[in-house]
Amino acid sequence: MKISLRKNPLIRNSFKNFATNLLFIFIPMGIVYLFFLFAIFTFVTSFMQTASGTVSELASLIQLSSAESSASVREFFSYVLAELEGQGGVLGILRCVFDPQWIRDTLRGFFSVLSENSAGFEEQFGQIADRFVASVKTALGVAIGLCSLGLILANYATGYAVRRKTAKRDLKRFLLAHALVPLMQSIVQIGCVFLLTVIRLYGILLFAAIIFLLSGLALINAWIVYNDGKLKLKDVLTAENVLAQIVVSLIALALNVVIALLLMLLNPIFALLVTLPVMIYTLKIAEIGADSYVAAKVQAIENGTEPAPAAPSKEPEKPLEGKAERKPVQKKASQKKPSVKSKESTKK
Repeated sequence: MKISLRKNPLIRNSFKNFATNLLFIFIPMGIVYLFFLFAIFTFVTSFMQTASGTVSELASLIQLSSAESSASVREFFSYVLAELEGQGGVLGILRCVFDPQWIRDTLRGFFSVLSENSAGFEEQFGQIADRFVASVKTALGVAIGLCSLGLILANYATGYAVRRKTAKRDLKRFLLAHALVPLMQSIVQIGCVFLLTVIRLYGILLFAAIIFLLSGLALINAWIVYNDGKLKLKDVLTAENVLAQIVVSLIALALNVVIALLLMLLNPIFALLVTLPVMIYTLKIAEIGADSYVAAKVQAIENGTEPAPAAPSKEPEKPLEGKAERKPVQKKASQKKPSVKSKESTKK
């Protein structure tokens, strides 16, 4: 069987959908950026409140501990001031004050004095630090959750907008697709585990098997959801269409990789902010490619622009060899005899 992807309708539909729905790329951009800003604002607000409370607790702890060990604290600060005076002028003092190593050593020495001369300082300091770290982790988790929620909403909103224009589905098809896709994905995962454990496929072979199964699964899902009984599965699930679905997915993936690598040269954060919405849009176009192809095929059959697949017609029976065909015998039209009345009229 000859396979030609140059004029494959699935690839043509995917490129057409990418061009005609290009304005929908602003949907994932807006949703992702909005949730990212909300997540950053939430994290910064929570961090500042936690840091302010932690500083207040540390100040109270240091004040109480310093009062308990005032003589040792005064002795330590006298040593620090003497060290600064020995730097030889204002420039030397500034150089010493802005030295990170000197700041670390001074703070370490100060807390060491407090912990040695104040009962329970080290334990209380550890509790304050643990509460601060836990609060920061909680705020970071909330921020990550908001970003994930934004990505999920952007994915669904982009898919809804694109499907509404290319492969619209009603509530029945929507529920069928969301009940069918997880089931099919579970079957594919079980199949991949089987290939990995029993047949022991590794590396490129396993990756190729997964890509082939997922592409065929996309076509089967589209046929089940959009078919009205007028389209046969064998007309959709062909080797050419499976390869076309793989090509569309690889093109979308390669486009995202190229954009990410080019923008990484400018700034990693800028590359992340641009690549994520583009990736959502392009992968959604590749995902809807099979649905758009099947929906367009079914619509063409309903409109009569594409004939429905019919059963193969029987060939006309050939005459047996050695026997001449009988020609139909044509009867000659019999000449009517003139009636008696007609003879009399002629005589007259």
